[in-house]
Amino acid sequence: MRYSPSAAAYKLPILARWALSVLLCVIATAGTPARGAAEAQLALRDVGISVDDGVYELDSRLEIRLPDDARKAVESGLTLRLNYEIVIDRARRYMLDAEVAALVQRYEVTYHALSQRWLVRNLNTGEQFDFGSLDSALARISELRGLPILDTALLPAGPVYLGRIRAVLDLSTAPDAFGWLLFWADDWSAESDWKTWTFRP
Repeated sequence: MRYSPSAAAYKLPILARWALSVLLCVIATAGTPARGAAEAQLALRDVGISVDDGVYELDSRLEIRLPDDARKAVESGLTLRLNYEIVIDRARRYMLDAEVAALVQRYEVTYHALSQRWLVRNLNTGEQFDFGSLDSALARISELRGLPILDTALLPAGPVYLGRIRAVLDLSTAPDAFGWLLFWADDWSAESDWKTWTFRP
């Protein structure tokens, strides 16, 4: 059987392409930890409740830290969603706490390229505000002041109640037109630790 140089020459480009593909995968994988080090961070501060006109109202302040790549992604069309998850439980000594009420306060931040304004939408009420910078928009959604959470009449006097809240940030969903962002970018979704407090009606 004779050696065919043309067959060997034909196999070489295939092997070269395969080796190049493997090399690109290795480079992409090696770069992942460096990108992952820049993560969105949330921290709740100064959580407390008060009573106004027969309604428990919640005050809270949230620290939001977005990496530069996440900011650029939002500027390019990625929608930022922030949810505050709030739960009120009745504390019980020998059994699991009984959930009394739960609600989610939702916000959405988008960039309007035509007006070059940042739009903040309260998804619970439908209210919308606009701001000149992303930092101003984030400041608006990071402050809860006098948020109604529960009528005082719904909590009988006597038992101790436990309130808890956490913030959940989502930048992993976007319109189909901007889906390419998610292929190249990290998932900057984040959630804070639960912040708790106790009170007695």
